[in-house]
Amino acid sequence: MILRAGSAEPLTRRTAHLTTYDEHAVTVPRSGDRALVAVPRGVTPSAFACYLHGRTGDERSIDDRAALRDGLLDAGYLVASPYLHGDQWGNRLAQDAVVALDEWVSRRWPVTVRFLIGESMGGNAAANAVRLREVAWDGAVFIAPSLSLRAVWDRGEHGRDTVRDAFRVSADGHDLEPKTEHWDAVRHEPGDYVGVPIRVYASREDEVANIAGVTGPWVEMLRRGSDAVEFVEVSGPHVSEDHFRTAEVVQFFETIR
Repeated sequence: MILRAGSAEPLTRRTAHLTTYDEHAVTVPRSGDRALVAVPRGVTPSAFACYLHGRTGDERSIDDRAALRDGLLDAGYLVASPYLHGDQWGNRLAQDAVVALDEWVSRRWPVTVRFLIGESMGGNAAANAVRLREVAWDGAVFIAPSLSLRAVWDRGEHGRDTVRDAFRVSADGHDLEPKTEHWDAVRHEPGDYVGVPIRVYASREDEVANIAGVTGPWVEMLRRGSDAVEFVEVSGPHVSEDHFRTAEVVQFFETIR
């Protein structure tokens, strides 16, 4: 591995509850992608929680979710966050980053259980990671997920540009549907998610998650193929504080472990 700033040693940090952990800032050899990996000291982690960042984020976006990261570390989880090559919406390039990070982690720690946490754009990335089955995910949490690429396109602004670049869509968008067919979570099949328990946190005040038009119908679609889908309605705008219910996420994962 290649560590940041030429250091041969990870940084030693503490959670808010004083759990000591090592933070590895790495470049994953297989992919050349950056990632952050946090490992609690004094335990041999068997569970790996992978956080997928939202739009405009990177591997250090997990620092903005410190309470969630710390809660998982306190519970003995290895926590890792890949850089998804910018705003790629879970496309092939982003999936390669996730798979390479899992491979790197699995070679160094005896992880046997793997969980996904996808925030906003990372929700669409997580949905595709579950669909592709390239990593044996045991469960997933979607936080204020952005699950419709058509909705992103129709909102315009910078989001449209990122979808166009991620999937090589024409400027006028006439080929949006065929070029995003397999990568648009709202167009997946119920069977794509069978066997992976999922919990979704979304707010009616959030136009991105859009419970009425996007997230709600997506949850109902999943339920046609599996009963292991939970929906938790929270409050506030997109990725508000109420979306990040650390104790509930840890408990959800513990019921699967």
